[in-house]
Amino acid sequence: MIGLTGRYCSGKGTAAAELEALGCRVVDADELSHQVLSEKAAVVIRRFGPSIRSADGGVDRRALGRIVFADPAARTELEAILYPEITERIRRFISGGGDVVINAPLLQRAGLQDLCTALVFVRAPALLRLVRAMRRDHLPLSEAWPRINAQKDVKPQCNGSGVDTYSVGNWGSVRSLRRRVRRVFERVKGRS
Repeated sequence: MIGLTGRYCSGKGTAAAELEALGCRVVDADELSHQVLSEKAAVVIRRFGPSIRSADGGVDRRALGRIVFADPAARTELEAILYPEITERIRRFISGGGDVVINAPLLQRAGLQDLCTALVFVRAPALLRLVRAMRRDHLPLSEAWPRINAQKDVKPQCNGSGVDTYSVGNWGSVRSLRRRVRRVFERVKGRS
């Protein structure tokens, strides 16, 4: 059971794809959060107001992001609405067995590190992550920076005492990241 974590735009998706190619079953907490947010749209809109309602009646995630990434208390409230269901779905996924990767940027905030036998923390410099956020998510600096800043507490050492933590740097090529992920996976498998 590998917990894959790291800050916004650090390269977790690429690392997860490589682990999947190595035979792991990957559950993506971000994908689950989008599903749960859609299902709990009425609750979230009631809490954060009509300004986050999209044209189709759901949640405008970008408008919600402007609120929760600027206000830690609002982010905590949103997490309290979404995390219990996300965590339950991850637990059900895990029950299928095999080598499982939980791809969750906020692994520790959700208490998911306790389910893992190893953690892989993907790291990249803040400036590089900022550039990636602006390119990948088409965000202006005024929206990208609060997202980067909101995850300052996501650190590799914030894990359970019995969990091995591996750090993977991602400031080079995709090929380089994949090679590093493969090496870490071999070490994790060798310890199990």
